[in-house]
Amino acid sequence: MVAPVKSVRFVTFGCKANQYDTQVLREALLRRGMEEANSKADLIVVNTCTVTAEAGRKARKLIRRIAREQPTARICVTGCLSESEPEILRTLPGVQWVLGNGEAKRPVNFLRELGHEVDPEELGIPSGVTEFSGHTRAFLKIQDGCDMACGFCIIPKVRGASRSRPAAELCAEVQRLVLAGHVEIVLCGIHIGHWGRDLDSNLAELMEQLVDIECEDREGRPQPFRLRLSSIEATEVDAHLTSLMADRPDRIAPHLHMPMQSGSDLVLRQMNRWYDRRTYLDACARIQARLDLPAFSADVLLGFPGEGEAEFAETLAAVEEAGFARLHVFPYSPRPGTAAAEQSDRPAPELVRERRAALSEMAAGVAEAYGRSLIGRRDTVVLEGFVGLSGRYQRVRVDPKELTGLPKAVDVRLAQDPTSPLSFLGRSPLPVA
Repeated sequence: MVAPVKSVRFVTFGCKANQYDTQVLREALLRRGMEEANSKADLIVVNTCTVTAEAGRKARKLIRRIAREQPTARICVTGCLSESEPEILRTLPGVQWVLGNGEAKRPVNFLRELGHEVDPEELGIPSGVTEFSGHTRAFLKIQDGCDMACGFCIIPKVRGASRSRPAAELCAEVQRLVLAGHVEIVLCGIHIGHWGRDLDSNLAELMEQLVDIECEDREGRPQPFRLRLSSIEATEVDAHLTSLMADRPDRIAPHLHMPMQSGSDLVLRQMNRWYDRRTYLDACARIQARLDLPAFSADVLLGFPGEGEAEFAETLAAVEEAGFARLHVFPYSPRPGTAAAEQSDRPAPELVRERRAALSEMAAGVAEAYGRSLIGRRDTVVLEGFVGLSGRYQRVRVDPKELTGLPKAVDVRLAQDPTSPLSFLGRSPLPVA
């Protein structure tokens, strides 16, 4: 049996689902009496991402650096990279465990893999997490895996088929997180729009249960909170879900992150996406017509095989029409084992860099226009210190002089900052009296 360790450090790459998975493992180890360290530790758990080649390179580089700087540390590598290239990871210096995303990553099995005996009472610990220490926002992973087959994406191969967590389990976890002091709960997963398909339910039905949760502290005082949907496909934001968002703005942030990937029908077909440009934009228009100035954010992949000047121009036009509050632009990265990895008609890297700069500049202007439309609007900002995120996905800095104590959330009216042309950012928001 491996000798027990006294201290542990966690390093996480990738998405919100990975951040959540790390917290599950963190709680499992801290319950065993370990202490968490920010630098040197006996055990270092590296939770990896493999969505891009760069994500894998960064993880391998970090593991090698840890081994050089802390040669006595034991390294456990888990996450998606552990599924896509386990043999490579096992050859890296200092790596003693390579655990994937399946059964090995469950807390009980994770402890056993690390050489711990598991007491029977630990099998009854509630599923999920109890807190995200040091944060006012918490993540709630509602499902894992994906049933789709996008040409660029390796995630279905490393995460498996879509699997939903039971609604009762999720409701209980929301209550724990709110009572632990979290005022925003972000629903995340790999394909959250497919939640419930394996449970004869759907995401809107889950949201109906979550918005009705009422939490009171030990003195009987109600604890306010709001929910935010993480990445969801535009085609899966149906009328039921949109109506619920419209009816409960007190509980659901008016923000949707809806991956677009491309604004070109040709490229979308190459990607094996299941919608075309007009379907995506019509979904945006339908949601905008039902909600009050909703914020949209999205991902766009540039440099995908088949993307020429005409296709790039279509993407620029689509971004402008959608009116995104924020756009995440990524260069396409071929992943071994995906359909697109075999396609050779990719734009030259220098051309992709030029397109990325042009799209980012245009997207910044679109986001500024959206933000300006919010000036004078009242919104709740969930704070981390004196900077926070509004319901409509705006980064807001609150003047400490306007606050009493250190609140976790504050109602503000986004105000024009006369010292900055980017007044929509709310750099000088005025708290509502």
